[in-house]
Amino acid sequence: MGGRYSRRDVIAISGAVVLGGAAVTSLAPGRTFGQEATPTPDLLRAPEADPQRGGMVRTAWGATTAHYDLHQGASSAVLANVYDLLVMKNLADGLRTIIPGLATSWEIADDGLTYTFTLREGVTFHDGTPFSADDVAATFNRIIFPPEGMVSVYRSELGPVERVTALDPTTVEFVLSSPWPVFLEVLTNPAMVVYSQTYLEANDQDLRREIAPGTGPFIVTEALPGEKFSLARNEDYWNPELPYIDGIEMLHVPVWTDRGTAVLTGQADLSFNVSPETWEEGATRDDIGTARLPCLNSHTAIINNEHEPFNDPRVRRAIHLAVSKQNLIAAISATQEPVFLTTWMPAVAPYAPAEEELATRPGYRPDKEEDIAEAKRLMAEAGYPDGFGPIDLVTASDPQHSGINGPAVQEELRRSLGIESEIRLVERGLLSELYQSGDFDIIVEGAFTSNLVDPTLLWNANLRSGASTNWSRYANEDFDALLDQITVEADETVRQELFDQGVAMLDEDPPFLMIGFCAHSAMWHASVKGLALEDRLFSQFGRFETVWLEQ
Repeated sequence: MGGRYSRRDVIAISGAVVLGGAAVTSLAPGRTFGQEATPTPDLLRAPEADPQRGGMVRTAWGATTAHYDLHQGASSAVLANVYDLLVMKNLADGLRTIIPGLATSWEIADDGLTYTFTLREGVTFHDGTPFSADDVAATFNRIIFPPEGMVSVYRSELGPVERVTALDPTTVEFVLSSPWPVFLEVLTNPAMVVYSQTYLEANDQDLRREIAPGTGPFIVTEALPGEKFSLARNEDYWNPELPYIDGIEMLHVPVWTDRGTAVLTGQADLSFNVSPETWEEGATRDDIGTARLPCLNSHTAIINNEHEPFNDPRVRRAIHLAVSKQNLIAAISATQEPVFLTTWMPAVAPYAPAEEELATRPGYRPDKEEDIAEAKRLMAEAGYPDGFGPIDLVTASDPQHSGINGPAVQEELRRSLGIESEIRLVERGLLSELYQSGDFDIIVEGAFTSNLVDPTLLWNANLRSGASTNWSRYANEDFDALLDQITVEADETVRQELFDQGVAMLDEDPPFLMIGFCAHSAMWHASVKGLALEDRLFSQFGRFETVWLEQ
């Protein structure tokens, strides 16, 4: 598909998501509890009838990570294939359904407060340690009740979970404090992997320094962050059907254009996100496959709400009003990926307003005259009639962020409000440490993200006061109270009203500068099969054990 790619196109692709198409094994808002899951009868396999075996798949994207502990923020795009999840999205049907992983089945109590999982037998970690319910309990209790010194980035995603208990070697029980309709969906996050209890204890609960053994389809044979990661097929994988290929070579290619060029020239077989011009060229070739995949992550300028003067809501509101989202979207879309005018949720979220209507609202409309006038009034009221600075504006060191995104935000702040800034470049894989430490005024990147189309988890994990990935340090008691209602509400009409209220709150008291959610431009050689990329509901880096090569 060539030409300009609109938000409407993305939503059309994702019609099942917009219509709330939940998998039969997931529990979506509006459904009742007291269910026993009916897992798919067969193990995960490629969607094609006769997949071939052998060969190496070479990928091209940002193959780097600040450390190796997924639950402390390591990159799942690099490490997910080493591990397994309790339940996962089905790679063979475009991520439309939830299927068994290390859990073979599960029961949900009538009150929605207890989930009991039956676990797969005969599974071993890569170091030979047998897998059991003790590993699941140790893994999730560590996320929920992190030991001193651990930054548990997914703690808020599991917020309602009170305890996890191994009932016997093959049964584990999760007890929740309140019904959590999206709980099974939460567990499909590619980073929600299961670690070995033995390995956790041997390493004092800290897995940042080396790659822990997993139960997954691949084993890391070489780790060169910022250069490449090499993975080999796990010959003892519990699913005898997978993997089909002998291994993966993940090349670190931070520049979108270089990723696309690598696929076009045969240096790589697959990239989940390439530049617009290389994607357009690929779309004209018979030997290349292309797809635009709706994103669940965004482009943002995360503002540290604890630093003056950004602790004043009037200053943040002024930025929201004055900065031209259209200018920033145009700059990013021309060189990296399609970005859409959105509120505080993905374009494909079922509660998102139409782009045409959104473009008439203050802060979102292209005509900035009234918005800038109001923004300057707020700045003067806050004591900054002539702006302020220089502030510390951090952005990733890759050419797109350092040469385009960061300077574009810098110029918008200077031109519209007189906010001066000095750009500080940081390797993208190390930005997670800055988010955690709070050592920044503004970071231009994309840390406002979730694994679900429904924005409930996105807001709880990123915007609730004290949440584990609330990198802006945003705190709004009224918004927290609204989240309490959204989290347990099942009626879709009421949920729409609550989300509308939430958007209005965030527009009035913005946590940071929202630029927009995006779509990823996936491209692959025609020989790459098994991933249903052309039919995916959304983009998800990470797992691809069903991949095979047509030879």
